[in-house]
Amino acid sequence: MKQQEIYINLDDSGKLTNKEIVCVYGGIIFLSKKDKDKFITQYRSIINDIKCKYCHANICNQTCPEIKNTNIKASDKRRIMNYIKKYYVIALVIKNKEIYEHILNNKGAKGRFIDYAIRRVIKESIKSLIKKKRVDASKSLKLIINIDEQSTKNNGYYNLKDGLFEELKHGIANYNYGHIITPILHGDFTISLNYQNSSKSYVVQAADLLAGTIRRKSLEDINTADESFSNLGDFVDFKIILP
Repeated sequence: MKQQEIYINLDDSGKLTNKEIVCVYGGIIFLSKKDKDKFITQYRSIINDIKCKYCHANICNQTCPEIKNTNIKASDKRRIMNYIKKYYVIALVIKNKEIYEHILNNKGAKGRFIDYAIRRVIKESIKSLIKKKRVDASKSLKLIINIDEQSTKNNGYYNLKDGLFEELKHGIANYNYGHIITPILHGDFTISLNYQNSSKSYVVQAADLLAGTIRRKSLEDINTADESFSNLGDFVDFKIILP
């Protein structure tokens, strides 16, 4: 029986701090290596077509800067985003102003909250794919997660891989409240978690552009008191808003 694969590629924009309004994660999901490779081929082609605009040298070469959300022109970003949104896009938006002060003021607590938030958006995204019948919860599944390594330096992830496996495969028993969160996967299940250098990973570069776009649209929604964050709906397939 062929093993199912889910590739989830994530990057962040903004930090969990009372000095910023939101902290967000943007992600793109592929349901096969074939789809991932197809995406990379086309994404690389687009980047190669535009990157010379951002070179500081007289000729386009290996010293051209990485195309990131912070240095790309609006027209080029629209071109890339129009391609990215052909795939399954997810968003995590954390409203910093609604997070407890004791979390914001403690590095360890912030790290644990980010860890929880990432587990939450990954789990709910997979549940959404199961509901849409794009993933079969009863069959063997491999989950491959790629995250920008710079994000981990800033936020830290405490036990993301083990925590995800436990929650997705075995569920969680909350003994304080007598409540059990049931597992969502029932076949063989493995996780591969990779912290990647974005300059060498096109899927993480795409997630960087997504995260920046999601953050901008989220701030626009907050400024217009749009509690449903409907501004994200034109290109995000699944979103989680916390708290």
